[in-house]
Amino acid sequence: MIDWDRLTALRADIGDDDFADVATLFVAEIQEKLDRLAVAPGQAVPADFHFLRGSAANLGFRALAQACSDAELAMTGGQPPDIAAIAALFQASVAALTPQLPHLTAMA
Repeated sequence: MIDWDRLTALRADIGDDDFADVATLFVAEIQEKLDRLAVAPGQAVPADFHFLRGSAANLGFRALAQACSDAELAMTGGQPPDIAAIAALFQASVAALTPQLPHLTAMA
């Protein structure tokens, strides 16, 4: 679910304090986008899932990034995305990361 090597590399590259800030920013952005999609799923476009995929990949949320990629492709093919499944993967990813960053639980 989580690419721990990616997270370790990101943390090493930017330092612990900046890592916490970056992780908080990515989680907030993903949550905001998912909240908007949950309210108006009919307005979803492939670019929404492209954005989510990039944010998830940057944070090492491997399963979420794959689900967003699948949703982007499905939408391109005319199929509706499973926003609820993506939101559930996001919550599970945040839960997996919270032992390292406990303050993320309150955000997601």
